[in-house]
Amino acid sequence: MPATNSGSSGAARGAQDDALMDIHIDVQFAKIVPESNTLEYSKKYAREPWKHCRDAPNTFLSIRFNTRDEFMQQLKSSDPAKHKRVQHEIDRIDETRLRFETYDDKKFMFNALRESQRAWRDEVAENVDDYIDETRSKDRYEHQQRDLALLGRLKRTWPLSEKEEHQSDDDRRRQPKRPEPDHGFKACAMYFRPAVDGTGWVGASAQHENFIGKFPNQKISVHQLLQRKEDNPLTKNEGGYLRYFHFPANNMSWIEQAMARFYDEPDIVHDDYKQQSKMTRAERLLCREFWRGQLHGSGGKAPVHARHMRSRCSMVPRDSSSGMMVQEVANQPSSDGQPASSEMRVPRTENNIALFLPYLHWETDSRRAKMVQAIKEAPGARAKSARKTEIDVITLMQKKAERSKSWHTKVLGTSERPRRSALGQYLIDLARVADAMDYEADEQLLRENLHRDPPLHIRRTLDQYYFLTLDDTSARDRDQVVYRETRAGRSFHSRNTRLVMVDQLWLWILDDHTIITSFPRRWVRNKPDPSGVHKCLREHLSNNPNVKSVHHLALLIVDQCSRVFFDRTKPLDQRPEVIDIFGSAIGNVTELTTIAYDVFWRNTALHSRNLHTIAEALSQPSNQKYLDINPEGTLLREAQDIAEELKMMRRVFSQQHQVVKDYRRHLGLLSGDVRYERDVLRSILASLSQSLQDPASESPVVPRRAVKQPTQFDEAVQAADILLELIDNRQAELQDLEESALRTCRQLEGLLGLKQQQASIVEAKAALRRADESVKQGRAIMAFTLVTIFFLPLGFFATFFGMNNADITGDMWMSLDQQVMYMFILSAIVITVSISIAFSPWVRTVLNFCLHVPLAYAAEYTGLRRFWKSSPLEGGKVKRRNHISMAKISRRRQEKEEARRRGQHQQEGRIGGERVDDERVYNRFRGREGRVDMMV
Repeated sequence: MPATNSGSSGAARGAQDDALMDIHIDVQFAKIVPESNTLEYSKKYAREPWKHCRDAPNTFLSIRFNTRDEFMQQLKSSDPAKHKRVQHEIDRIDETRLRFETYDDKKFMFNALRESQRAWRDEVAENVDDYIDETRSKDRYEHQQRDLALLGRLKRTWPLSEKEEHQSDDDRRRQPKRPEPDHGFKACAMYFRPAVDGTGWVGASAQHENFIGKFPNQKISVHQLLQRKEDNPLTKNEGGYLRYFHFPANNMSWIEQAMARFYDEPDIVHDDYKQQSKMTRAERLLCREFWRGQLHGSGGKAPVHARHMRSRCSMVPRDSSSGMMVQEVANQPSSDGQPASSEMRVPRTENNIALFLPYLHWETDSRRAKMVQAIKEAPGARAKSARKTEIDVITLMQKKAERSKSWHTKVLGTSERPRRSALGQYLIDLARVADAMDYEADEQLLRENLHRDPPLHIRRTLDQYYFLTLDDTSARDRDQVVYRETRAGRSFHSRNTRLVMVDQLWLWILDDHTIITSFPRRWVRNKPDPSGVHKCLREHLSNNPNVKSVHHLALLIVDQCSRVFFDRTKPLDQRPEVIDIFGSAIGNVTELTTIAYDVFWRNTALHSRNLHTIAEALSQPSNQKYLDINPEGTLLREAQDIAEELKMMRRVFSQQHQVVKDYRRHLGLLSGDVRYERDVLRSILASLSQSLQDPASESPVVPRRAVKQPTQFDEAVQAADILLELIDNRQAELQDLEESALRTCRQLEGLLGLKQQQASIVEAKAALRRADESVKQGRAIMAFTLVTIFFLPLGFFATFFGMNNADITGDMWMSLDQQVMYMFILSAIVITVSISIAFSPWVRTVLNFCLHVPLAYAAEYTGLRRFWKSSPLEGGKVKRRNHISMAKISRRRQEKEEARRRGQHQQEGRIGGERVDDERVYNRFRGREGRVDMMV
C-alpha cells in the first residue's frame, strides 16, 4: 500500500511537471535532434538538460533560474569537465560585474538596473493575485489550466526573490578585484608538431596549464602571455613545435613585450643612439629601422587615425646565437641512419622576417560611433567624477522625456504619455548594462593605450586610410557606398548600417619556428565573429590541419586577410558583400544614365519638330527641365564617389601585392631561384669577359647550378606565386569595377556637354530671333520718331498761332493765310534740319565745326580755360577732394574699431586672470581636502 501511494504521488508530480513544462523549448544548444519524435526529445531535453546538452555554458544560461541548481549538481556528477566550464563562465561573469562597478562613470547604470529590478519584483508580488483572478474569469481556452498552475508556482516561489536580492547585496559588499592589465583580451595560440611522414607539420593541442581549449582554438590571457615567468609559452618551445601566436589588437606595447618574452629578456628600452652591439636580441629585432621608424602619424599634430605602419616586408638580421633551435640541411640523415625528422630538415636562415600590410574588413556604424566616442573621451575620461556623469545622464533623460511629452501633446492631443511598465523599464536598463559591459574591455584598452608611448593603433575607415590628414571624416564615412546601400530601408539588415574598414596585419617569422601576428578584431566582438580573419583561419585549419612550413603558414595568414570580401560563399552573418554592392551601385548609376540620355534625346527631338514655336516652348518652366544639369550632376558625383572608393580599395591590394612580392623575392633567394642568384650572373659575365680578352682560350665554361634537393622554400615560393596571382585577380576585379564607374562618369560628362551644346544652340537661335525682333522694334520706333518730327512743329505752331487770329477772333494781328504760310515753312525748316542732323554724318560734322571750334578758340584766347583749370570747381580737383575725405573717414572708423577691440581684450584678460586665481585657490583647497581624506 505505501508503494502504491508513493507511485501515485510520483505520477501526480510527473503530471504536474508536464503541466508546467514550457510549450516552446529552445533546443539550439542540445545534441543532434532525431528526425522522428522531435517533441518527445524536446521534453527529455527540458527535463534533463545535463544529459542532452551540447554546449553546457549556454545551456545553463538559457534554462530557468529555478532549475539551475539542479543542473549544476547533476552536471558535476555526470560530466565534471563540462561542470568546470560552466563554473568558469559563472566566475567570469561575476568578476566582470564586480570590475564593471569599479568604474565611476558606470555605477549609475547598475544603480538604475537595481531600482528597476526592485520595482518590477514589487509590481509582480503586488499584482499576482489579480493575474490569477483575471485568468480564471476568462472563457476557457487551451492552456488555461497550465497558466493557472504557472501563476500558482509564481505565487509560491516569488518571495524567494528577497533572498536573491540579499545575495546580490552580499555580492555588492564584496571587494572587487583590481582588473589586470589588458583584461578581457585573449591571445590565440596554435602548435604544430612534425608530421609522421616528414612532409610538413600537423596541428596539435599544446599541453600548458594556462591554455584554454584545443587546437586550433587554444587561447591564453594576454596578460599571462606577456608576463615574464619561467613557464611562459612564448619563451619555451619544448618538443620542437612550430608555433603561432596572435594578439587581437595593433598595440605596439604588446608587441614589444612579446618580443622580450620570446627571447626571455627584460622589457625593451628604446634608445635611438644605443650601439647595436649593446642591444638585446629583442631590441635588435625591433630597432628603429624595422619598428618605430616605420610608424607614420606619430607626431603630436596628426590625428590618431593617421597612425599606421608603412607597408613593407623586411629581412631583419639575427646573430648566429639567436633562436631556440638549430636546424640542419634538408635530407641530412640522423645518427641512426634514418632521414631526419621534419624539424631537423628545415634549413636555417639568417634573417627574421617582419611584414606589415593593410587589408579590408568591415564594421557596423553603431559600433564605429561608440569607438569614435571612446576616442574622444580617451585623454581625460577617467578623470570625470561619477556624480557629474550621473547628472549629465539624468539631464539628458529629462530632455528626452520633455521632447516625448511635447510629441504626445501635439500628435495625440494628450499631455500624459502611456506609463512604461516596470518589466519594460527593467529590460531596457538590463540591455543598456549588457551593451556597456560588452564593449568595456575594448573601451578601457583604447583609453589606456591610445596616447601611450608606444601607442595603440585604432581601426580606420576607408576614408581615414586614404585621407590621413583630415581631422574629421565622419561626413565622408557616412557617404560610403556600402553605408548608403546598407542603411535603413535599403537592405534586409535595416538597423545595422555597415562600413568598409582598413585594418593592419603585423607579422613576424622568428627563428624559422615561430610566427607572431597582430591585427584587430571588430569593435566589441567578445563572441566568435564568423567574418573575423582569425576565426576563418581557425576554421580552415580545423578542416585541414596540415601546413608545409612556417612560410606556408604565414602565406596562409596573409591570404585570409586579403580575401575577406572575395569569398563567394553567401555569408550567414552581417558581413557586407562589398563587390556585389559596388556592382549593383554601378549598375544603378548606369541605368539612370541611360534613362537620362533617352529623356534628353526625346526632348531634343520634340523641340526640333517645331522650330518656330521653340521660343514659346522654352519660355515655359516645365519645358526647360530637360536642360537642367542637377540630375546628371548628382549621378556624376555618385559615379565619382564609387570610382574613388574603388581606387582606395585597389590601393590596399596594390600594397599587399608589393609586400607579398618582396616576401616572394626573399623566399626565392632562400630556395636558390636563378632569377635572384646574382652571383651566378656575375660569374657568367666574368667568364664571357675573359673569353673576349683571350680569344685563343677555349670556350668559356658556364658554371652550372648544383643539383639541389627540394626544400621547404620551393613549396613556399609556389604558394607565394599562387597568392600573388590571387591578389592580382582581386585587384583586377576592382580595376574592372573602377573602369566601369569611370566609363559611366565619362558618359555623364558627355551628356552634360551635350546639354551645354544644346543650351548654346537654343541660346543662339533665341539671340537671332531677338535680333530680328529688335530690328522690327527699331523700325517701329523710327516710324514713331518720324511722325513725332513731322507733327511736333506743326502742333507747336498751330498752338502758337491759334492764340490770336484776325479771321477767327477778329484780332488785327495776322491773317489765316499768313499763319498757314509761316507754320508750314517753319515746320519744314525744323523737320529738314532735325532729319539732317539725325541721318547725315556730313551735317553733324559741319555743325560740330561751326560750334565746337569757335568755342574752343574763344576759351583759349579769352583765358576762360586757364580760369577754369585753376578754379576749385574743376572736375579733377573735386574728385581728389572727395577721395581724400573718404580716406580720412575710413581711417577714423578703423581707429575706433581697433580701440574697441583692445578694450575687449583687456577686459577678457582681467576676467581670465580672475579665473586662473579662482582655479588656483580651488585646486589648493582640493589638495588640502585630499590630504585630509588620506589622513582620515
